Amino acid sequence: MSTIRDEFMESESASFLHGEPKVSTSQEDSNHSARRHHVARWNRLSTPVTIPRFLVYMITLFMVVIFVTLMAVLVSLSTVRDHKDMHPSESMFGEVPKTTVVFHPDQTYDVDPFGPDMLESPWNNLAPPGKGHVRIEDPAALGLSGGFPLNDGKGESESGAEEYTVSMFHQLHCLAAIKSKMSRLLDWYHDENDKEYLSFVLSQENMADDHIYHCFDYLRQAITCSGDTTLEKARTGDDGKPVRGVDGWGVGHECRHYDTIYALTAAHRSRNITGID
Repeated sequence: MSTIRDEFMESESASFLHGEPKVSTSQEDSNHSARRHHVARWNRLSTPVTIPRFLVYMITLFMVVIFVTLMAVLVSLSTVRDHKDMHPSESMFGEVPKTTVVFHPDQTYDVDPFGPDMLESPWNNLAPPGKGHVRIEDPAALGLSGGFPLNDGKGESESGAEEYTVSMFHQLHCLAAIKSKMSRLLDWYHDENDKEYLSFVLSQENMADDHIYHCFDYLRQAITCSGDTTLEKARTGDDGKPVRGVDGWGVGHECRHYDTIYALTAAHRSRNITGID
């Protein structure tokens, strides 16, 4: 009796000391089998998987295509933003190239632009066919309005198409008109006998013939250098309707900031003199 009791106590003490109940041999075999199963499964999961080479190539090619597509979209969006940032009139011409031009005197233009030899006048070569008037199919798309309505020659409107005038050629037209008027005035003046007063006025340095001709030539080159492509709307008649022709008024131009140029020039002046003479 004591022997059975002692064995029971030893068994209970062992279970208490080792923190686990004593298991039978069959249970131990079952546990060993389960552990072997888990180890085998872990080994299978940890074994590196070999990816076919062609699949690697396909994945790489796919990533390259995605990258190129994204870059193309970004470039396209950037172009659209640049286009929207442009002055509405400039949208028609896009990015006009710039070049350096050195100004030189040119006596070729020392003639009456509208004189007897008008057809052979070099002034005519400054205006392109069409005299600078352009056709805009969809003015609203360029942020324009007020152009002269165009028709198909039968009096029918052509779905909103309008005529505008490129500012640079309008400027050259105005300069040619001034030059012509002055040329005729000088011709009349030189034929007069009693011209003491006019002689006094025109003999001043700033009014001398060679200075005036210099100014006209200088302005001609300055205008063509600037190349203002602002699209000007048709002028308004007395009845409030658009008239085919332009006066240039009421149209915004994209210009270099005048006040900034004025301030910088004043700050870097070389002499303290005033006036414009």
